[in-house]
Amino acid sequence: MSWLSVFIMASLIGIGSNFDNCGVGIAYGSLKIKFPHWVNHIVNLVGLCMALLGAYGGAISSHYLSAQTASYISCVMLVLIGLYFWYAGYVRHQVSKREHKIRIKRPGWKEGIILGVALSFTNIASGFGATVSNALTVWIAAISIAIWGYLMIWLGNIVGIGILSRFLSKYSSFISGVLLIMVGIHQVVA
Repeated sequence: MSWLSVFIMASLIGIGSNFDNCGVGIAYGSLKIKFPHWVNHIVNLVGLCMALLGAYGGAISSHYLSAQTASYISCVMLVLIGLYFWYAGYVRHQVSKREHKIRIKRPGWKEGIILGVALSFTNIASGFGATVSNALTVWIAAISIAIWGYLMIWLGNIVGIGILSRFLSKYSSFISGVLLIMVGIHQVVA
């Protein structure tokens, strides 16, 4: 696999895994709360650890599976994550029909750790999916997820403070789902 293909795949996995981070940035930004960079570092350090955990699990599993089987497992996992994002973003809200008002305060180190854990469950699955088919090395997958996680919170916060928050927050689950489904299908097709 060429370095360009690895870069594109790692970036797509990193972006797709972190649209929820963008939503967090938008949530704070829409309330005119600047998300501190040091808290963003904490969130994504936890995300890096979780992505490494998933990536190592995928790398170990790849020794016991054929390349084709691993590609299908990776595809299914990434597509399921993408479908879950669609469910969480659109279906769940229609089913509950209740609006939940959440008070958000300026985050500190405790909130950074909690957010890091909460936002990292997809990092485990994405890291696993990226490495189970030998598509990416453990460190490339995990670092891409962590870097894009940081950038997505920062970008979401900037956008949230600005005018585009309503548009991006409304479609972030859809975009994230599409990216992860595309990466999953690419695992089987490539």
